[in-house]
Amino acid sequence: MSEKRVSMLLVGVGGQGLLTSARILGDAAHAAGQPVVVGQLHGMSQRGGSVECSVLFGPGQSSYLSRADVVVGFEPLETLRALPRMRQETKVLVNSGQFVLPTLVRDKKPYPPLTSILADIREVAKEVVVIDGPSALTKVGSLRTINIFMLGALVSRGLLPFDRAILWTAVERRCSPGLLEANRTAFALGCSSINNSEPESKGCRVPSQGLDRA
Repeated sequence: MSEKRVSMLLVGVGGQGLLTSARILGDAAHAAGQPVVVGQLHGMSQRGGSVECSVLFGPGQSSYLSRADVVVGFEPLETLRALPRMRQETKVLVNSGQFVLPTLVRDKKPYPPLTSILADIREVAKEVVVIDGPSALTKVGSLRTINIFMLGALVSRGLLPFDRAILWTAVERRCSPGLLEANRTAFALGCSSINNSEPESKGCRVPSQGLDRA
């Protein structure tokens, strides 16, 4: 059991499965005998809205999070918005797939270049790993598995206080039978994605169709 509290922030948009991911991490921590507090800091589950969830591993009951030890960015621009909660020691894992928010469309603002977003994040956090979510989703054939892909990458990066088997068991218990095989593939791709990181030149954008979960 960890004696130090580790704070994790999950950021993205509604429909990418952030709330489900946070709950899965909580389930896995409980199964591993780890104290954990899971909370939703900001946002709603509606499609396309900004969402932030916290997962705090280790001793303590408070769900307050001022600075994160780990930031898991399901979307680049949402990860950039989390800069105030980062510091030099923060470890950042970010999906390269871009989701054009309705506010950008409404205000007629272009989506910033991915290289520019990552450069700004690296000005604050020393360790930033970029993984290619769009390619994984193409292989899986389902946009609804992005959260499981991210969890696979997270555990393979060694950023969780439990192993891959415990996490996958928690995934199985939460996912619907119809998505089990797709999630299994997404999880495996996430686990192997760390060896194929930094897809900065692709700039793929994940469309809103099919993103219907928190």
